[in-house]
Amino acid sequence: MKMSTGCRYGIRAMLEIAHQYGKQPVTRREIACRQSISLSYLENILLLLKKSNLITSVRGARGGFSLARAPGEIDLFEIFKVLEGPLEPVNCLVNPISCERVSQCVTRTVWQQLYVASKKILRNTTIQDLLDRE
Repeated sequence: MKMSTGCRYGIRAMLEIAHQYGKQPVTRREIACRQSISLSYLENILLLLKKSNLITSVRGARGGFSLARAPGEIDLFEIFKVLEGPLEPVNCLVNPISCERVSQCVTRTVWQQLYVASKKILRNTTIQDLLDRE
């Protein structure tokens, strides 16, 4: 499994926004400068995060982006699902009838274990955990 650049940038953007949680919104330009992300690329990421209610936006001179919930209430799995899509490494974990070999597949249990372990790590890691590590 390889995480996309968009997902990595999205997590970094969420961290930038989290630094100002409860204070003032963070502008797209500030996030882009601090994280070395192009403004246009970041705009698409922020739009997805906003549509999924992970962040909110305020227009105007003092506008920008804020977390929709406390940093300790937003886990990496939520961000991953929005920016990366399903975590399952193979389709048969979601839709067993999609594979005619599912009943005799010896690797399916490995993919299931990979999914469960990955999900557990992402679910148990919040934005606040990452802030605490800085």
